[in-house]
Amino acid sequence: MRKFLVAWLAALMLLTALVIPAAAKGPKCADIQSTNSTATQDSRAAFDAATDQAFGVFFLEGTSCTNITYTLFILDNANSASVMASGSVQGTGDADFVEITVNGVTASDGDVCAYVVTSRGKNVFDRGPAEGCVLLVDDDSSPGGGKGF
Repeated sequence: MRKFLVAWLAALMLLTALVIPAAAKGPKCADIQSTNSTATQDSRAAFDAATDQAFGVFFLEGTSCTNITYTLFILDNANSASVMASGSVQGTGDADFVEITVNGVTASDGDVCAYVVTSRGKNVFDRGPAEGCVLLVDDDSSPGGGKGF
């Protein structure tokens, strides 16, 4: 009976870990923040249809790590499940933010949706926003300042 209970609890813990999304886990350099450390600038992304580019700057809890990959994913819209473009950078170890530019972003309706992920190999540490994506509209205001995460 004891072996059964231990096996059952282990299976329950594994299932819980797979089903319940966790907050950022891992090093501070993989923890995406909504603002910089002084709360004067937002993590943000923008889209410019004239250049077919999306751009993002993302603040981190700590200085970026050289062994962490930071990836900006672009979807056609908020309801899309497939990625239309993405761009990745490795951390440099010298700043608490990363900047990512994604080329070749074409949108038939003038807007795209974006999210950013921090990872090492197949291990994903954090995602911003935690669910869904941020709608980026090319209306001459988004490219300059972007929209916050």
